[in-house]
Amino acid sequence: MSDFEISVVIPVYNSEEYLGETLESVVAQTVGMDAVQVVIVDDGSTDGSAAICRSFQDRYPANVVFHQQPNGGVSSARNAGLDRASGRIVTCLDSDDQWTPGSFAYAVDFFDNQENNVDVLVGELTLFEGEDHTHPLAYRFPKDKDSIIRLGDRPCDIQSTIGNCFFLREAIGDIRFDEDLTTSEDTLFVNRVILRKCAYAVTPFCTYLYRKRQDGSSLSQVITYSKHMQNLDVCERMLEASRCAKGRVLPFAQAVALYIIGWQLLGKASDALSAEDAANWSAAVRKIVAGADVDVIANARWLTREKKIVLYRLKYGADVFKELIWVDRDRGLLDGMQLISMNAKAPCYLYEITPQNSTLHIEGTTDIDILGMPFELFVRDEKSGERFNAHLSPFPTDNRRTLAKESVCKGMRFTLDLPLEPERSFSFRVRFCGRAQEVILTPHYGNFAIFSQSMKRDYHRFGDVMVKHIGKQLRTYRATWRMAVASELRRWLEILRSKKGTPRLRFEYVWLRLCYRVHRLLFKKPIWIFGDKEWKAGDNAENVYRYAIKQSGYRDAKMYFALEKSSADYASVAKYGHVIDPTTFRYKLLFLLSSVVVSSRAEESMVNPYGPELVFVKDLMDYDFVYLTHGTLFGDLAFMLGKPAKKIKLFSVSTQMERNALLSEAYGYREDEVSLMGMARYDAYGDVHAQKKIAFLPTWRSNIAGKIIPGTSTREYVHHFKSTDFWKFYNALINDERLLDAMRRYGYTAEFYVHPAFEKQAGDFQGNELVQVGKGSADYERVLSESALMVTDYSGVGFDFGYQRKPVVYSQYDSVFSGGHTYGEDSYFDYDIDGFGPVTRTLKETVDAIIRYMENDCQMEPEYRRRADVMFGFSDYESSKRIFEGARALSERRRADGRAR
Repeated sequence: MSDFEISVVIPVYNSEEYLGETLESVVAQTVGMDAVQVVIVDDGSTDGSAAICRSFQDRYPANVVFHQQPNGGVSSARNAGLDRASGRIVTCLDSDDQWTPGSFAYAVDFFDNQENNVDVLVGELTLFEGEDHTHPLAYRFPKDKDSIIRLGDRPCDIQSTIGNCFFLREAIGDIRFDEDLTTSEDTLFVNRVILRKCAYAVTPFCTYLYRKRQDGSSLSQVITYSKHMQNLDVCERMLEASRCAKGRVLPFAQAVALYIIGWQLLGKASDALSAEDAANWSAAVRKIVAGADVDVIANARWLTREKKIVLYRLKYGADVFKELIWVDRDRGLLDGMQLISMNAKAPCYLYEITPQNSTLHIEGTTDIDILGMPFELFVRDEKSGERFNAHLSPFPTDNRRTLAKESVCKGMRFTLDLPLEPERSFSFRVRFCGRAQEVILTPHYGNFAIFSQSMKRDYHRFGDVMVKHIGKQLRTYRATWRMAVASELRRWLEILRSKKGTPRLRFEYVWLRLCYRVHRLLFKKPIWIFGDKEWKAGDNAENVYRYAIKQSGYRDAKMYFALEKSSADYASVAKYGHVIDPTTFRYKLLFLLSSVVVSSRAEESMVNPYGPELVFVKDLMDYDFVYLTHGTLFGDLAFMLGKPAKKIKLFSVSTQMERNALLSEAYGYREDEVSLMGMARYDAYGDVHAQKKIAFLPTWRSNIAGKIIPGTSTREYVHHFKSTDFWKFYNALINDERLLDAMRRYGYTAEFYVHPAFEKQAGDFQGNELVQVGKGSADYERVLSESALMVTDYSGVGFDFGYQRKPVVYSQYDSVFSGGHTYGEDSYFDYDIDGFGPVTRTLKETVDAIIRYMENDCQMEPEYRRRADVMFGFSDYESSKRIFEGARALSERRRADGRAR
């Protein structure tokens, strides 16, 4: 009998950065090291991992088995570890992951209880570092007790990973990892063990911490075509394992295969697929899906609605949904099995509901095309029987394809104009293939659509008409004083009874609504709110605000600037305007009362200061958003700035290139919603003469940025940042001796600033007597006006220099897109063809270009000046005035639509 209760098998390959944390998580186990055997297998590491392993073995010589072997892959390493494990219980811990301290002790106690009669115990899996979302199989875990999952009864409640498993070693027996596999090998291993009893246990009292690396370097995060095909091979091996063990393919084995397929079904390969590759993948998937039971697909909670629809089409053919029988007016059945429900969000997602004169204008998206049938989308007035047809238009951002590039669904936007008059009951409907039957849709509401799905007492008053969402309908009533009071009191009661937030928080929002009502009665002057970052001014919004307060002479609105009181800019803005701290209750009230919001930022904190409690006040919020952008848009950001992601009523741009993009189908904006008005901060450049300064302003890489700290716009510090290529390149550039010698020779100094997303990493860079490293965000107005030359990579602030007709060096040592930048590869701007200076690819080329500019007093060459002249719609310094007048016209239009505040 073994002296150890638990053997921990740790395969190691070049993990020196994380290995120490992993080993210390074992030492921290409350069961004590006397009960733990640690089997470490170094699979041919070339970094310092082996030294860390030996040091740990020296600390615990009686507990640690350290084995080294030539690189053979993780399966080979785990098998070597299993061969050396002697504990009663075995767990496999990856070299960058961790177990929480009480996990081992709980597993020992669990297996000591003979009544459990299972071979595998699964702990909760929590993602950390690069991602922190909930795992799709997390629903299996009760909150405060263990649960035995018998796969004969619950075949879809499968286990996919090995890290969060504890096994009885005797149950593993001679089962080993398939060493020819480099992906999903753990899924196959785990389920071969589970096949023995077709049952396992889950517990919320053990937690495995799974690291999703920020740099995307985990093996599981790099998915090539060959890996996708190997995953499908794992599916076949799982089905065969079931045949061998049980004589047939169990539904639970089908579920394991479908779970693997689900991850790749609508995904992408990191390498391009040839036509032959795509055909092979499609054939392999169809073969597996054809043998799956329909109820396994239907009951799999980890398959999204759209993935289930694709699987049904693969199983039964593209026309399967033409055979549906619709019951209860929204459920589609095939042979008595429900395949689809129209209660989901995607068929009828409303992102805008606003009055336009005597109509209620509605905009939304639909994925009904996914069913592969011609359809008519419309609204029916249940009282009069009138029909109002939706106008459909393409929404290419929402197009979906399989891994093989086969079309799954064409995204569609729709608009509706309904009569804004009392005594109407509008229901959203669809009719397929010319059938007489009308299928009823359930409207779901986006963040900017005044109503919310989770609250049942929402209402909004438009003049003499009150609109409510009740069930699946929008109903209109004649607004009376009695109805308004009764509706508001019911709303208060619903908030107080809600389970969202604390009782005190819910009471605060009832008080907020009361204050809102009182202010609406007593104060009629419209409120405008301006803001850049919560903690910093000096960008486009402050420039417009300064003009509005000091020069416009406009007095028909009360105007505030949002800025935290702790900001270094607070006092300077407060000298000429009204500053409101966005962390205060008063700001929440003013924001709710506002009719116009002007900002250079479109992040959630700017457009929604209420966070998850937005549902408590959403029906009151009715402002028009004027978006100024922080920089020129030169790549496709429709996924984050287009409709329905944002509700921008006036989108200010500085180039025709941007305007053309925003008026495309991808963004969905109308002509009157996008205006060529210029960049407000450009106005400050008019009276400033450039000095002998160089500005180093590289952009960021999302794969090496820290996570956003909840409730803020700031990011966590990344401890391994100095090991990244980004840091190595730019730290070497600003300290290059050849560059510094030339700067001394020509009398130049420089300032280096990281992008705001890297702000906490600024201290990692080393300045010198000529190059000052900024410790926070740049004062862009000062830096961009004072500097004679800019060195960036892909940053949009290069356009600021182009506007001033000053040169830019684009130092592109990497592809920013491979680094996970916000922009995709579909850029409207080609740096080599459209840029305002040369593009360099190496450190030497970059230094050479900078020196050439210093030699020529940083003069912009004629070709680059020509490009700048073509690019910009204006060359003056009156953008703030144009933007303010645009916002003023928007306010006047609100009055015409009956939305004046």
